[in-house]
Amino acid sequence: MQIIKHILLWGFLLFPMTALAQLPEIGNETDLLAEDIEFRMLEYVDDFTQLATFGDMQLRFSDAIPLTMEYAQILSDKAKRLDERFQAIDLRWNTFVQAMQVDISDNEDLMNLMANVLQAKLVAADSITSKKQKCDALANFVKAEQLIQGKDSVYKKLYKKAYKLSLLKKTEPYLEKVKAQEQTLFTQIQENYGKAQQAVEVLPMLSKRMEALTEQYSIVQVMSKKIQQSAYQSLFHRIKDYLIGIACVAILLLVANMVVSKYKALKAVRKQMKNYQDLIRRQGAGADDYPTI
Repeated sequence: MQIIKHILLWGFLLFPMTALAQLPEIGNETDLLAEDIEFRMLEYVDDFTQLATFGDMQLRFSDAIPLTMEYAQILSDKAKRLDERFQAIDLRWNTFVQAMQVDISDNEDLMNLMANVLQAKLVAADSITSKKQKCDALANFVKAEQLIQGKDSVYKKLYKKAYKLSLLKKTEPYLEKVKAQEQTLFTQIQENYGKAQQAVEVLPMLSKRMEALTEQYSIVQVMSKKIQQSAYQSLFHRIKDYLIGIACVAILLLVANMVVSKYKALKAVRKQMKNYQDLIRRQGAGADDYPTI
């Protein structure tokens, strides 16, 4: 019985000492956990930063390369894979933060480091979004360019066909079909041209190509108006319109000739006035040459 009492007494006395000896181990575990979290967060900073840098290297837009749908698709596929990598890293990051949110929130240094991770993530996300927008813009421009270029020859055929159908009253229904066909085509061209204009705002490097595209679009637009204005007219009205057109041209030529004649007359009068003034100055200068006493 005495032995048991001694054992309990020594156990009671040694318990606090044992507990105190274990406290440093708990502190070491906390420090190790914080270091591990810090290391993992630095890895995420590197992952997001490298992703943005990799995207800048892989997705470069240049008008020196022939713009085709294949080229636009290649860039679009690269942007898609880049976004998939970002989503995978972001998923791992969100899972990690949810698991360690208590430990991170209790450590000021880890909270500051978390802000760095979020900043790197935002830069990567903005970079990928910008590149996806550029890929979409490039694809829209290429599509519009392929659709509009060369359509002037198509419209010449449509206008010729519409003109022939407008000569007879009985062919009016066929004329309306041609006009409906043209209107559908022009609506598609107009829509794609608008997308091409928006694409230039995203990719200014397309400005020179846009000038050529605008020229083609203007030709198609004029031809579209002529086709839509096509309508049956009797032979009398056609001759009348033709004569009126000739008369308008004659009047314009007459007015132009009058303007040119007046300009030439005014120019001749000014020349005469200048010659007269030069003569007066020469006479005045000669008077001063006489000797004086």
